Amino acid sequence: MKWWYGADRANQLGHDEELPVRDGELGAAVWEAPLESARYFVIDIETSGFSPTSDHILSLAAACIRGEDPTLFDTFYEIIQLDAVADVTEQVWALTGLTPEQALCGQPMRDVLFRALSLSVNKVWIAHHARHELSFLQRHTKRIWRIPLRPIVIDTSVVARALWRLPEVPTLEFVCDRLGVPVTDRHRADADVAMTAQVWVRQLTLCRAMGLSTVAEVVEWAAERG
Repeated sequence: MKWWYGADRANQLGHDEELPVRDGELGAAVWEAPLESARYFVIDIETSGFSPTSDHILSLAAACIRGEDPTLFDTFYEIIQLDAVADVTEQVWALTGLTPEQALCGQPMRDVLFRALSLSVNKVWIAHHARHELSFLQRHTKRIWRIPLRPIVIDTSVVARALWRLPEVPTLEFVCDRLGVPVTDRHRADADVAMTAQVWVRQLTLCRAMGLSTVAEVVEWAAERG
């Protein structure tokens, strides 16, 4: 299993460096990895809206953790460069704490995404409301490298819904409160990554207490119940 279909073609199309891929053997190892020793790639993006086709990624943050240790490493945070900012509302700027000037002077999407994908290879992705993140990121990997993105993902919102039999997918604030994770600087991508990492470490402990022991077991269990 690879991170992306057509990865060889992507390398021919793409960056000065080769776009990293996950080979079949390592992919299986990630899928079957024990929860307490797996390597996790925690990611969050802030966007101008909910449509990956008409809205923008404004910022991207990511970090890695290993097993049950909540210590973040390989952290990074970038504001994404926009060619125009007129269609981003004042409410969005206020919510994210960003400014039009920062967006106009941000980093190119291609470079930021390449760095994120390089960091994520052979790791389990962790995100809260992961479908939102993936819908935007998939659009850009297809646009830039003409390939679909398909990581192994644990969605902390889906895990929370499964753990507590919630009627709806919960917000990050709700899950943090339930698990005793302090909420700070909400809707700032780097702060949301730090909170999501703390949430997952606590959820990992709960999952193990229920008898779930591997990444595959958590993904399948959460999908069935959440």
